[in-house]
Amino acid sequence: MPPATALLLLPPALLLVAAAAGLCLWRSAPDAGRPLAATAAWLAIVALLAAWFAGGRAAQDLAAPFPIAGAPLVLRIDALTVYLWLAALVPAALLLTFQRRSGSEAALGALAAASALATLAAGSVALTAFGVATTAGLALVKLRHEELTATRTYSVALTGAWLLLAWTAVLLQVGTGTSAYGAVPVAALQVPLVVLLGAAAVLCSGLLPWRAWVSDVWSRRRLEAGALAVALLVPVGFSPLVRTYGLGAGQLPAPQLNAALAALGAAVALAAAVRAQSAPSRRAFLAEAVPLSAGVALLAIGLGTPLGMVAGLACLAGGAAAAGVAPLSADGRGPLVAAAVGALAGVPPGAVFGGWLLAAQAAVEAGPAAGFAGLVVGVAWLIALAGAARWARLPGTAPDAGAAPGWAGVAAGLAVVLAGGVALTALLALLAIPAAADVIPPTARLARPAVAAADILGAGSLSVSTASGGWASALLGGPLVVIAVASAFIVRALRGRVPGAAKQPAEPPEPLIQTPFSGAPARAGAWLRGLQLPAQYRSLFRPALLERAGAAPPWFWVVVTAALAFAVTR
Repeated sequence: MPPATALLLLPPALLLVAAAAGLCLWRSAPDAGRPLAATAAWLAIVALLAAWFAGGRAAQDLAAPFPIAGAPLVLRIDALTVYLWLAALVPAALLLTFQRRSGSEAALGALAAASALATLAAGSVALTAFGVATTAGLALVKLRHEELTATRTYSVALTGAWLLLAWTAVLLQVGTGTSAYGAVPVAALQVPLVVLLGAAAVLCSGLLPWRAWVSDVWSRRRLEAGALAVALLVPVGFSPLVRTYGLGAGQLPAPQLNAALAALGAAVALAAAVRAQSAPSRRAFLAEAVPLSAGVALLAIGLGTPLGMVAGLACLAGGAAAAGVAPLSADGRGPLVAAAVGALAGVPPGAVFGGWLLAAQAAVEAGPAAGFAGLVVGVAWLIALAGAARWARLPGTAPDAGAAPGWAGVAAGLAVVLAGGVALTALLALLAIPAAADVIPPTARLARPAVAAADILGAGSLSVSTASGGWASALLGGPLVVIAVASAFIVRALRGRVPGAAKQPAEPPEPLIQTPFSGAPARAGAWLRGLQLPAQYRSLFRPALLERAGAAPPWFWVVVTAALAFAVTR
């Protein structure tokens, strides 16, 4: 194995070593797992960037000489893998560093992060299915170990996701002899396969117009396990959907699929924005930050254009920032938390702002029909900003003793969000555009309304340029950050320190939009659980009677089998 390739495998190896060390030291040093996991996560980011940029940034496929459960072990390290690794590692590093968790919980979190990285680097659909099942299982262990509430929706969604991926892998293996992303023939990508892959991505990433598991984990008393699950599994869910374009040489087999994905993304973003502006608490508002960014990312990816793919990946970076920042700001107060909430709602110059603006531009440039989807993004954006303005008057949730991450965690998360927005040009040039080129190659741009990399970002330029307009992220974001910091110091000097025990409003303010079907899924679930069979029919479904029937003598079952065989053959 070349040295450059070995260095690219260092990030998951670091997390595995940290997890093993934390579990081995659990009895002798119970608190050692947390600093080990946090250090390994940050070192993994540094090692990944250093190995990728120093190694020539060449895509590589690594095949092991032995299979796993009958499927060949193939890892694909390319620009998209590196980008998705960063999207999972940055929020995971923030959460492992600043959230309060025991040493064993941190070690298990590092193990789940290593499994997520291996899943994102999977070179085949079969290996992706195994990776999703493993990562989801480890996250479920963390959720159940923390508390038992709000895990049913998660279990159903993630089980369905990996089963759909396994189904797709079987179809590809039977039809083409392989499920590797780089070896499946273009003609083999048919509409049913894309539907299966899209459904798996929707379930894994919680991309539904109603409250999915990504928001449901915020109803738990503790946020440590749920926040890490969201940070790891949302990028994992997007991975097979993005690589589907690579299977089709840069396009889906039918334009109706692009329209369906874009419409679903618009519905997810709009529904999340409406739920956020009508949230009864601050936690409920922050619970919609990741679904909102994920919906906009799905809309942009569904456009099927190079600019749309770049915009979708940029939105995915904003969603990753939200996954790391929102849990750290959930139970805090003060100017830093308010600034973080504004950045997550799309206030410039955060990473969320840049991704959403680029997604709206990509929708406008994709055509008249897609322009309506861009209009929905604008409406959802305005509603989210209205919800952010309402956030300060919402009641908070009293954190557990020692559970609040403190101002350092909020400051670090806010710095990551602002750095992503100010340096958006560098993020696009060095990571997003090469990652988009891996799944939409230049040859595919001849058959589509194309936007070359130079049209998105000129060489040596500080601005993001498209046909519908452009902006200089560094020149816009830098002065805004300086002005905001100066204003904060001035306000603090004039008003003094705000007491920490300020009175919270007794009731949340009225939302801008009243949701007509609020609580309908919960009421439907309660109604279904309340259904019972009439007493005279309950004996048909008693397991004890079935067990008693199974204990019949062998000759009885011989007679039954013979009678059934005679009836079938007749």
